[in-house]
Amino acid sequence: MNVELLSQHYRLRTLSETFNNIELGTMTKSPKLYVSFCLALVALAVAFLFYTSGPSSANAALAEYQIEKLTCGSCVGKIEKALSSIDGIGSVEINLTSNRGRVTYDPSEIDSRVIEETISEAGYPASLRLELDANEYAALQQEQTLMGQEYLAKIGNRLLARSDFEQIVQQRANGASATDQNDKVWQAVWKEVLQRELLLAAAEENQIIIQDGEVDVRLNELRQEHKGLDQIVVQRYGSVDNFRERLREDMIINRNIDDHVYAGAKSPGAKQAKFQGWYSELQKNTEVVIFDKRLKAASQSGGGCGSGGGGCCSS
Repeated sequence: MNVELLSQHYRLRTLSETFNNIELGTMTKSPKLYVSFCLALVALAVAFLFYTSGPSSANAALAEYQIEKLTCGSCVGKIEKALSSIDGIGSVEINLTSNRGRVTYDPSEIDSRVIEETISEAGYPASLRLELDANEYAALQQEQTLMGQEYLAKIGNRLLARSDFEQIVQQRANGASATDQNDKVWQAVWKEVLQRELLLAAAEENQIIIQDGEVDVRLNELRQEHKGLDQIVVQRYGSVDNFRERLREDMIINRNIDDHVYAGAKSPGAKQAKFQGWYSELQKNTEVVIFDKRLKAASQSGGGCGSGGGGCCSS
């Protein structure tokens, strides 16, 4: 993940630049171009961020492991290959962002500690984090099925509404139905939404607040800078109220970065180093659960060698 670009993105690009580009009809791919919808900076594609499906057996259990030395999709393939030779293994899901793996298995055929040893022997030291027996895992699946009817995913404590996500996809497709778009469109939108939701989740943890008056001041500044602003935002966001909420979220993200990430750093290099370390930890420590099967499949695309954040392991 190019966290330097992500940091520059929030610190350098302004909403004023957004509207200049909209008015000109251009969408240049510079770090300064995307604050609202284009947080496409990446390498989160390989993180297939846990929607638990598992084997169909009613006896299926779930174990989650912390796994070391993961760098790319090739590492995932090696672990999957090692586990595929063992009876009783169901689904195997590896998250390259958090360095965690979830395995569903039949406890009458295999023990969670054997799975741990198998992953470690494949070259990736693993330790058991949590374990759900068959009843607990069945309850989790039922809960996620119910949640998936209205929500696509959960990022930290934030729920991503299905309607909100599909609206963004539809906007990207110039009004075409979200269900008609291919997985690449879903994948691109998911990357952007995920990154934004991670930053908002971090701001919520720090209880960052932007008052309505602050948003009004900024909105009026933008109106003075851009003739016909309201018409532009209605075309892009559906209504001025929708844009106003988007603006508030941008201000929350930036205030959190200023107050809790850059605090004490004076030079650009020091700020960048702080941001890089902070964002890396944010990715690792924020749990992301995908409820929607299509989104889960789309999020798994592009997990080949070189797509991860670290060096690529040998084949």
